[in-house]
Amino acid sequence: MDEVAGEKLRGKHPVEDVLYNRLMDAIVDKYLRPGQHLNEVKLAEKYDVPRSRVRRVLERLRDEDVVVFELHRGAFISRPTVAEAKNVFQVRRHLEELVVSLACARATSKDIAILRDNYLREREAFEALRPNVNRIAAEFHFLIAKIARNEILEQLVGTFIRRCVLVQSVYEKKSGILCLSEEHREMIDAIAAKDSGAAIRMMQHHFDHIVASLELTKERRLEKDVYDFLTE
Repeated sequence: MDEVAGEKLRGKHPVEDVLYNRLMDAIVDKYLRPGQHLNEVKLAEKYDVPRSRVRRVLERLRDEDVVVFELHRGAFISRPTVAEAKNVFQVRRHLEELVVSLACARATSKDIAILRDNYLREREAFEALRPNVNRIAAEFHFLIAKIARNEILEQLVGTFIRRCVLVQSVYEKKSGILCLSEEHREMIDAIAAKDSGAAIRMMQHHFDHIVASLELTKERRLEKDVYDFLTE
């Protein structure tokens, strides 16, 4: 997908949707970090769009708890508290258990092929240390939600994936990139076999692994506060 800076928004897609998607890609790829300032004027200039459109995109992100507005300071990428982080992962865990169960019942051979292609791309990106590996890994969960054939669940999964990325940006331990591709492969095998019990257990293990990679403490959150993410 396109990067967040420098290119003017043209083409058939609605400008606000394109800008929204590019900002979300930058958050998932961790180019935009919690606490970073989003300057409306600069975004409008870089993308050659009215500032009012940028504001609507930022308000949409605010409604998803991805952006916060501070009085007289503007919009910033959210920095979740410890309590928020725990709540987000708790809800997403149970949400995706339901999603993967439905996927086991509804997946077609074409769906499985798409999941396996995603796994190969994720593995390749991880081994090459490409910056888009997080986005490909997140796409795996989007794909399962699509296979579940439930638009409401699909929307919820997308929202919680983005919030989890913010949590990981703040609280992840300093131990390098977390490799989850083999767990994804095992989930694909369970979905292909229509074994919902195995798929749910793998999803539970998957989230245990992710949460174990986090340091959910107030000290860790304050440690991140010392960084100056301002773009101005």
